[in-house]
Amino acid sequence: MHKKILLASILGFLLATCLPLPAQFPTVGVSGEIPLGRLDEMEQMLTLADAHEKASFLSRLGIDSDCANHAAETLLPGEAIALRPIRSRGAVHYGIAFLPSGTGTECFLYLLQGSDENPQKDAWHAIGQQQLDCWDMAASFELMPLRSADVDDVVVHHVNLGHGSGYAADQTQVFSVLDGKLLQTLATEDSLWQVTAGAEGDTLNRASTFLHFPDNSLEESRSSTYNDKLKKIERRYWRWSQQKRRFFPSRFRLVTPPID
Repeated sequence: MHKKILLASILGFLLATCLPLPAQFPTVGVSGEIPLGRLDEMEQMLTLADAHEKASFLSRLGIDSDCANHAAETLLPGEAIALRPIRSRGAVHYGIAFLPSGTGTECFLYLLQGSDENPQKDAWHAIGQQQLDCWDMAASFELMPLRSADVDDVVVHHVNLGHGSGYAADQTQVFSVLDGKLLQTLATEDSLWQVTAGAEGDTLNRASTFLHFPDNSLEESRSSTYNDKLKKIERRYWRWSQQKRRFFPSRFRLVTPPID
């Protein structure tokens, strides 16, 4: 019995001296503040940073502190803050910061100005903002050269247009950098769910998909489903008007004849 106690004491001593102290275990985060540098480097460091470090960095980038704190603290699994360069003409360099909605119902686009070529001299900083409703589902974004092959536009999907009892509608919206500002230049329904009044309660579902073509047109294909039965597919094309500085659509044309 005494030998067992002695052996247990020796093993306990050895484990205590061999195991690392709590401070020696690796922790999630970065060492110190995230430096203002290249967009891709800052985005990568954001994936490793904890919530406090994320919020501090976003605030130093010029993003509103409430938005910074919300974005840093409420990210869902699989979500990430994005920092991307936007191709544009002229000497000024632009970028975009996309802050997902997380557990909230709003996401944000921030227009950035700076330089990846010399970020220490011309540090990236926020110069504009767009606040978007994400009540129905999480919004996503992508960059597309819709006006010209060498100029990027920001395409955001699933921006909530409205919701209520038996109704939810989302949009795809396009934002373009014009005269140093991030402006909405296209908005079109990308999904609709609607239950009609009455005893039968028919359900309409509409959904649009988008395809970019080399001629700088954006194809929109819309399917309409009633009570889970496909009824029709329509298609139209969006093109840029330099005179009006917006995208304008053609008329919808049937791809398939109406299905009874």
